Amino acid sequence: MKTIISYTVILSLLILGCKPESEKQEAKNEPPINGSEGISFTSSNKKLEKAFIWAKDKALSYAHDGTDPVGLWYEAALPNREAFCMRDVAHQAIGAELLGLGEHNFNMFLKFAQNISKELDYCSYWEINRYNVPAPVDYEDNNDFWYNLPANFDVTYNAYRLYNWTGNKAYLENKDMQNFYNLSMNEYVDHWDLGHTEVLTRNRKLHEKKRKNMRFKGKRGIPTYNEGGRGETILGIDMTASLVAAYEAYAAILKLNGDLEKSTLYRAKAEEEQKFLNDFWWDLEQNSFRSIWYEDGTFDNFMVGNNQAFLHYLLYFNALQNPDRIRTVADGYVENFDKLIVELKSYLPIIFYENGQTALANQMVIDLCGPENQRRDYPENSFTIIEHLTRGFMGINVDAKTNSFSTIPRLESKNERAQMTNIPILSNKISITHVGNTKTRATNQKGPSIKWTAQFPSRHEYLYVNNNKVMCLQTEQNGSVVSYYSVTLDEGEQSVISINPS
Repeated sequence: MKTIISYTVILSLLILGCKPESEKQEAKNEPPINGSEGISFTSSNKKLEKAFIWAKDKALSYAHDGTDPVGLWYEAALPNREAFCMRDVAHQAIGAELLGLGEHNFNMFLKFAQNISKELDYCSYWEINRYNVPAPVDYEDNNDFWYNLPANFDVTYNAYRLYNWTGNKAYLENKDMQNFYNLSMNEYVDHWDLGHTEVLTRNRKLHEKKRKNMRFKGKRGIPTYNEGGRGETILGIDMTASLVAAYEAYAAILKLNGDLEKSTLYRAKAEEEQKFLNDFWWDLEQNSFRSIWYEDGTFDNFMVGNNQAFLHYLLYFNALQNPDRIRTVADGYVENFDKLIVELKSYLPIIFYENGQTALANQMVIDLCGPENQRRDYPENSFTIIEHLTRGFMGINVDAKTNSFSTIPRLESKNERAQMTNIPILSNKISITHVGNTKTRATNQKGPSIKWTAQFPSRHEYLYVNNNKVMCLQTEQNGSVVSYYSVTLDEGEQSVISINPS
């Protein structure tokens, strides 16, 4: 998910100096930290708090203890399939990490990585079940199976996101993971003609095996996550967006592994695909993005009838830089969100939070968790609610490269309060308390020293660190100015940063 500039960029600009002694005092008159082991959330918005509790309990009910042949796993597919799907796992992974399921995550990502093969045309298994075999509902044999082509790129992108949140270098260094990234960003792209120089003339039936009585005819290599549409789909915008994201992620992984020459090469590939996305998919007459390209040469823009437009992937994959176009996508979903299926809705709250629509995002979270949502038991729903409230509502993001995290409050009113505790970040457990959008307390509950960057909406020349006035810096997010300041928190230490003195 993106902001106008990434949190990685923001954090790279921060002042790294030590705190003066006056900034190291303990914060006063703040509520005690909840001592429970797992992540917890309390809020003056009791409906939101209830939604978090429901989502946490529901998501953890889908986690399995490792006694199955597949090892540690959680459900990430349609309910009762006893399986996990590439798209769902990629989307649920940060929520799972927040719930303490890091070992589950790595095992499941590793299973996808270990099953990529030339025999599958450099695909993996789209869906793996608890018996450690491809789920029969999507797989007949190596020549006859269901596969959405953005999947390899989605897994690559989210493996890097997991490294960034956890600091787990296995996502960078494990040989099976490295092989998956390498094959996905090279042989897979070339074999399926997915690069911008080939994709407009590619054969939609590429690598389709021909024999009688095939179960998945036409489904082996769907060039989008959109499985509907009004005709034969040639390409979806999410295909392009996922490729941009995966090239960016792979370039970052290569750089962290010390291969600067290759990192530069794949960063350039990301820029080329970004230009293709901006040029090919933007409709000048409609002043909006196209979402699906059909065999007859026509396009869908935002929505056509019951067809679900997948433009949210532009933001999910961090594939846009233009703030006006980001706003266009976000506003389109504001206008149409009540018409959307739950799988798509599960992507949206964080988009609304990041684009100034906190009230709408809050209501969506509450509705998604409520009994009126007849599909609320879909595993993706509960896992992603945890991420929406952590990264969206509480505005928490992490950067493993700089051993740091950032916060920005996105509360609905100045009198509102919210606290999240026992948040697993890198090697730490932290807690965050927001009072309105003007005051934040951060505590390093457990773990080594870590840098915290407190961000606040609007331009401020000064902020207050434990009531001491300091000059701060500014940047831009989503077309709006944000002010920020950084401190380092030792184990057990807490600081309060605010826009006004107490």
